[in-house]
Amino acid sequence: MTRLSVTVNDHPHFSVVSLNGDLDKISAPRLEEALAEPLTRRHVRIIIDTAKLDFCDSTGIWTLLATLRRAYEQNGWMRLAGVHGVLERLLELTRLTEAFPIDRDVDESLLRAFGGSVSTSR
Repeated sequence: MTRLSVTVNDHPHFSVVSLNGDLDKISAPRLEEALAEPLTRRHVRIIIDTAKLDFCDSTGIWTLLATLRRAYEQNGWMRLAGVHGVLERLLELTRLTEAFPIDRDVDESLLRAFGGSVSTSR
């Protein structure tokens, strides 16, 4: 059984979506569902924290691409933080590292997105 934990932390200017486990064909709908609410509310600045992501397949990549597209369509953005392992390899092989803004961690994503003027504290 595939396990994926998705935690969404909304902040005034952005949302951090933390993934823990495997993002694949079975679990991708869980991520899509978790992202639907912030995107519907036009909370379209999203950082996806993948530091605890153990595995990602092509369905997971498509889910991330769809989220990136939806955010851009609403004049927002999406950044990936903590990319490593299988996800990093997939992004390199598919040359999608050119499509996704990728940062070392959430703090670096905030620094690059907001120039250090926004923090995760409320």
